[in-house]
Amino acid sequence: MVVLMIAYEALVKNSAGLYSVGDEVTMADVCLAPTIEAGLRWGVDFTVLPTVWGIYGRLKGLPAFEKGDWRHQEDTPEELRPKE
Repeated sequence: MVVLMIAYEALVKNSAGLYSVGDEVTMADVCLAPTIEAGLRWGVDFTVLPTVWGIYGRLKGLPAFEKGDWRHQEDTPEELRPKE
């Protein structure tokens, strides 16, 4: 995963705006968010990839991404839900 994300960082440095390709959410972003989430569960430090980490930060603030996040689903166990 780390090698893949290093390659993605190099790629999006040239295309990123607010998101992976400019300032509109694309399929690349839809795939990026759960990839980052999976890596975080395994302790991957994405802060060393500033472009990717910034894109992810902006994505997770979007209502659609928050609504789709596994921690916000009806069947998510209470102990795994975000503390609000």
